[in-house]
Amino acid sequence: MKPFVDTAHQLSISKPLSSSYEPTSVLDLRSSPASAAAIPAGVLTDEQPSSFLPIDEWDSMLWDLGEKDDPAPALTNIVPQFETLNPQNLLLLPPFPPPHDPFDPSDLTHSIHPNDLVFHPPMERSDLSQIPSSSASSFDRFQLEQLIQAAECVDSNDLPLAQVILARLNQQLLYPVGKPLQRAAFYFKEALESLLLGQQQHRSKIASSHFETVQKIVAYKAFSDLSPIFQFANFTANQAILEAVDDRLRFVHVIDFDIGLGGQWPSFMQEIAMKCRGPGRVPAAYLRITAIIAEESMETRLAGDILCSFARELGIRFQIDFVELAGFETLGLSSIRFVEGEAVVVNLSPWIFRQIGGAGTAGFFRLLRRISPRIAVFVDGECRRDGTGVPSFLRNFIDGLEFYSVLLESLDAAAEIGGAAEQVRRIERFLLRPRIFRSVEAAVNRMVPSRELLAGSGMVPVPLSEATESQAECLRRRVPLREFHVEKRHASLMLCWQGRELVATSAWRCS
Repeated sequence: MKPFVDTAHQLSISKPLSSSYEPTSVLDLRSSPASAAAIPAGVLTDEQPSSFLPIDEWDSMLWDLGEKDDPAPALTNIVPQFETLNPQNLLLLPPFPPPHDPFDPSDLTHSIHPNDLVFHPPMERSDLSQIPSSSASSFDRFQLEQLIQAAECVDSNDLPLAQVILARLNQQLLYPVGKPLQRAAFYFKEALESLLLGQQQHRSKIASSHFETVQKIVAYKAFSDLSPIFQFANFTANQAILEAVDDRLRFVHVIDFDIGLGGQWPSFMQEIAMKCRGPGRVPAAYLRITAIIAEESMETRLAGDILCSFARELGIRFQIDFVELAGFETLGLSSIRFVEGEAVVVNLSPWIFRQIGGAGTAGFFRLLRRISPRIAVFVDGECRRDGTGVPSFLRNFIDGLEFYSVLLESLDAAAEIGGAAEQVRRIERFLLRPRIFRSVEAAVNRMVPSRELLAGSGMVPVPLSEATESQAECLRRRVPLREFHVEKRHASLMLCWQGRELVATSAWRCS
């Protein structure tokens, strides 16, 4: 059966530091083994999680772009040396580097030479092979302190001093090599440079290139193969949606505020297809997705094409509409087409709150209450630890640095088991680096944490079912890394690495 695809509405708009391993947490400076311990062979019998898109769908997507994957050269990881540091002293940052590299306050009276503070564009793969391995051994706690102090200067609007510190770091943190914290520090240094130099527009143009799009697709697949994060987020969100619309499976309308490459929805389609088969079941399912996007791009077109193709193979009637955010903000609900009798659900992430800004949140939640979805699922892929209230730029910066250090540590551990170091480098460059840049840009806005926004807007949390928890734990057990574990906090289901949240799913209803 051919899917129904309406194109007329498309785009209608703490331990002391070890001498052999650097701290992986910016806040507590805990020590950690260089790689996670694998579960002994034979303990788990479940097959390993597969890509969140079938392999043939990934290949089809790449062939449509006219390119296939080719290997990227590996980077050499060399363990840096650290001195013992009291964790409580980290936030009492020394003004400048250690005595062997003194800072002259008179430097602030001189202009910075343009060559001292240069935004580094993404390295081409040919450049990676030229990175000297000795650069990995030069990272130490003083450079970490300088980076955090530069963020503190931005927080206090002392931009000249921030530029001086970053100019010095540019001579020390030259490449994204070494252990997780060192690589995360390099990317956050880059992001801070970009913020000060106003390079966001230039970086956005680079990210939209054909090459970047192809590599992003390949990186997404590698991330899904290496880490359970995507599977966990997709499964928990989809399960909450399926349970909310169980009596209306024949006609489901998803309003997705962060569709990306559409990787969440193939498994959702499969579940609907299975539930709609057999005696006494609904004879045919009809799924509509309205994706709210920043702007039309190669990624959005690919997402639409691949989802239409997948729905056709499953025999599901399917329609996807793309609505640009500017049109949604201007026209409100009139930019979205609703059909009587459909079960409406909403898929949220921190992306939408960044896009609409603090001033737009009240209007956004008024629209959400008018939609009155059966359920609104919120997937938080950053898991801020800011508590309540409006966090400072510095607090957001430190929290982000810790989060990505831990995320890189989990990827390194998985790569060591599977021999996938090259894939991790690709993931860093084409997925994590852009996310870090966006994170630092968003930190300037000092927005209230997303969960607090949801609770303060009149939304009521909906506990996830025991079946969802049980299946999430089963998924976690299929991963041969003991450091991953599932936790439940404040009605959210979280996947953690050694106690640090990596992704959290929660469900909400309008009060």
